[in-house]
Amino acid sequence: RCCVHLVMAIMKKKQNIGIIGLGNPLRHDDGIGLALLDFIQRHKKEFEGEITLVDGGAGGMNLLHQLARFNVVLLIDAVDFKGKPGDTRLFTTEQIQSEKTPITLSTHDSDFLNVISLSRELHELPKTLVLFGIQPYDLSYGAGLSDLLASALNSMGLKLKKEIQHLIEQSGTL
Repeated sequence: RCCVHLVMAIMKKKQNIGIIGLGNPLRHDDGIGLALLDFIQRHKKEFEGEITLVDGGAGGMNLLHQLARFNVVLLIDAVDFKGKPGDTRLFTTEQIQSEKTPITLSTHDSDFLNVISLSRELHELPKTLVLFGIQPYDLSYGAGLSDLLASALNSMGLKLKKEIQHLIEQSGTL
């Protein structure tokens, strides 16, 4: 009986930091979250802390289970925040859910907000949840990023690396 509780406690233990890329690579710039996740995968050895990379696909309710795995989550996704294509911006959970922050989460807006609400209701929302948003240019159907985003991929990846390193440093104090 004691062992059952120990096994359950171990199974429930959350991993520290999850980096989740979101998007649909068949809708041009909506695939930017997955492209940047791939960039981070290639540079993963450069991070001092342990991070787990997750391909979240187009999100949906499957994201609920991914969020529950971690104490800290950084989501990467195309976000229309009325910036210039390729601009990046970090959003907190409160900003994502606020109607005062005019953002559109690419092709999975309402699903994403529902997942956050449900995760909070189930007491599974990570302690820290931030969204690294990238302003898309083209969300029409078709494979591959627009030339504008493809040419800025390295620059966006370097900004993302800084944000991840900042989260790693902060997570030691969370």
